[in-house]
Amino acid sequence: MTLQSVRAFVAVARAGSFGEAARLLDVSQPTVSGAVARLETHAGTKLFARELGGVSLTEQGQRVLGLAERLVRAADDLAEALTPAEPDVLHLGFMGEAASSVTGQIVRMAQQRLGRPVQLRRFDFDDPSCGLASGRSDLAIVWPPLTSDDVDQVVVTTDRRAVALPVADPLAGRDEVRPDELGDRHWVVPRSPDPAWSAFRHPRAIGVVPLGTVDSGSVEETLELVAAGAGVALFSVSTEQHYARMGVVIVPLTGDLYCTAALAWRRPIDRPVVADIVADIRAMNLPLR
Repeated sequence: MTLQSVRAFVAVARAGSFGEAARLLDVSQPTVSGAVARLETHAGTKLFARELGGVSLTEQGQRVLGLAERLVRAADDLAEALTPAEPDVLHLGFMGEAASSVTGQIVRMAQQRLGRPVQLRRFDFDDPSCGLASGRSDLAIVWPPLTSDDVDQVVVTTDRRAVALPVADPLAGRDEVRPDELGDRHWVVPRSPDPAWSAFRHPRAIGVVPLGTVDSGSVEETLELVAAGAGVALFSVSTEQHYARMGVVIVPLTGDLYCTAALAWRRPIDRPVVADIVADIRAMNLPLR
C-alpha cells in the first residue's frame, strides 16, 4: 500500500470516474487505474464497482473512504509544514457545499487585491471553519452556522434546502418534498466537532425525527452512502451542480427553508489585504435568493 495508491483511490471516489480523477491529479488514466488496482490487490477485494458512465464505491470502498481521506489530508499537511512559508500568499478555504457561483467572484477580487493567485484549500466535515480555527486559512467560504466566537462572516448567497434521495426512493421523482414526508427513513448526518454546524444539518432541524442515522465525514461520502441506500441527507439545491452523483437525486424541500454560504475571517484581522477584501465583499450587491 502506497500513498500514491490511496491518493488515487480518494480522487476516483470524489470525481466519480478514472478519467476525471486523472485530470485532477495531472497524470494519465492508466496511472490512476494501476494505482487503484494495487490498492485493491492489497485489500483483497474490489473498492469500486465499474459502471456505464462512471464508478461507484463498493461496500468495502465506503468503509475505507473516510480513513483514506484523512490519510491524504495528513500527508498534505505534512508536505505543507515542510515547505517554507510564503508571506504574501493568501489562503482561501472552502467546503464543497459552500462552493457557489459567488466563490469565483471572491477569488478574482482577492487576486486583484493581492496581485497574485490565491491558494485554495478544500476542507471536509471535520473542519467546518475551513481552516480559520487552525490558522490554515486567511479567509474561507463557509456554510453557516458556526459555533466559534472568533470568526466573523458576511453572507454571500442563499440557497433552498433540499434532500438527497436514492433514485429508487418513491419521492425521487417529485418537484418538491415536504419535510413531514421524510420521517420514515434513515438519515446520513455529518460527523463534525462543531455542534451548531452539525445540528443545522440534522433532520431534527427541519422537524424530522429519523428512524436512525449514519455518520459521514464529507460531501462525497454522504452522496455515496445515499446512492448505496444507507439513508437520505440534507443538502442545498445547488449541490447537484457541484456534486452530481449517479444514483442520487436532489429534491427541494417545501416551506421557508434556506441555507447560506458566507465569507468568513478570524477576529481581529491582522492583514490589510484581508480587511480590503472583506470591505469589497460588503460593498457588493450580492443577490441573496
